[in-house]
Order: sequence, then C-alpha cells, then structure tokens
Amino acid sequence: MASYKVMWVLTLLTPECLSQLDAVVCGQAPLNTRLLGGSSEVTDGKWPWMASLQKDGRHVCSGTMVDEDSVLSSADCVSSSPTASDWTVVLGRLKQNGSNPFEVTLNVTDITLSNQTGSNAAVLRLETPPTLSNYIQPICVDDGRTFSVGSTCWGAGWSSGAGGEEQVLQEIQTSVVDCEDTRSNSVCTEALSLEQGFSGGPLMCHREGSWYQVAVLSADKRLTTRPLTAHDILYMFRSIQIS
Repeated sequence: MASYKVMWVLTLLTPECLSQLDAVVCGQAPLNTRLLGGSSEVTDGKWPWMASLQKDGRHVCSGTMVDEDSVLSSADCVSSSPTASDWTVVLGRLKQNGSNPFEVTLNVTDITLSNQTGSNAAVLRLETPPTLSNYIQPICVDDGRTFSVGSTCWGAGWSSGAGGEEQVLQEIQTSVVDCEDTRSNSVCTEALSLEQGFSGGPLMCHREGSWYQVAVLSADKRLTTRPLTAHDILYMFRSIQIS
C-alpha cells in the first residue's frame, strides 16, 4: 500500500444543525468491542456508520452516516458528477464483493457541496431514512472536543487494492500527536498510508463512550512520511446544512 499525503478536511455544523443531530443517539457501535490494536480486519457492525457511495452500481468513495438521512463524504468524490440521481448509498456493508446480509441501498435526493475556501466536504441527502440497527448507526460529528496527545484514532474505507478478493472494509490505526502549529481547533495525527478508495471516509476518535468523526479523508499522490500538521487538518465552522 502506497503512502499518500492525506488532507484532513471537516466542515462542522452550525449549533442549530448540531442540536437537530443530538436528537438522534450517535457514535454507538455495540459490536465494536476492541478499541486498541493494529489489525486491519473489520467485522460486520464494527463501524456501523460506514457508507459506500456508488455510481452505476460501483463503489466510488467511502462516507459516513451522520444523521438519519444524511451521509458525509469528500466533495472530490462527487464534484465531477453532482447530480443526485446518479448516486446511491449502501449502508451496513462489509464486503464490496460477497454477501452482506445487513446492508441496505438508498437513493440520493440532494447533494450539497461546501462553498467554503479550503473545505472539501459534501453531504448526500437520502431519499428515506434507514432502519437503525447494530449494523447501521450514525457517528457523532465533532463539535470541538479535545483529543489528547497519544489518543488512538482510526481511519476506515474500501479500496480495490485492499481487503482481498471480497474487498472487505479496512481500518487503519493512528495516534494524535503534537501539532507544529499552535492554532486552536486543530488535531494532528501520525502519517497514514491510504489508498484512493478511502477518500470520503472518516478519521474517528473515541471519547467519553462515543465515537466522533473529526475529519474527512482525502488522498492525493504526493508521498510523505511526516506527521500530519494543522495545515493538513482544516476546520471550517460555517455549515453545510443538514436540516
């Protein structure tokens, strides 16, 4: 797996939107009993908010369910084809090839791209909310919590170059490190090795009993081995509306 520079981008929601998200219990993964360890093997329900963004029946990018009818991903994934009817979202999926007894496929009715400079986020509105279960749950959207140096965080996504013949969902463990930049609201991690299929997926950290998405993953082709800094993790406090 090649080492790519990773640009972390997260568009945070307005307080009004966050209050609406709070009505839905988020960040709970009852089948995820292991928080530590370096294995890339994922089992059904471990990351129940993971979404597969599909065009013409093929996986294009990863994403995350952040509300009952909304999926967050990278704007780069959909900007070349921003027509909602071109896309479907699959929730509850573990394998891109093979049986997935807990998955549902949903149509997309609207796509909103961030218009904020430096932001790389998109929200896909689902035609109908899925039935929530141990295998389909929303992740919490980080609203400014602090994750201490040494905290374990995870990236997740699908890629044609990983997961074997069945292309099973993959995870990558990383840790929060000191930022070289002293600006507030920054989270820096060790460098990650990602494949392109991880784009749109989450950087997620666990705190106080819940999982929080703190960034949207996006990979480019510039190699790097350095830790990520605040220049790679951009927080935009103007919202993409989920309401």
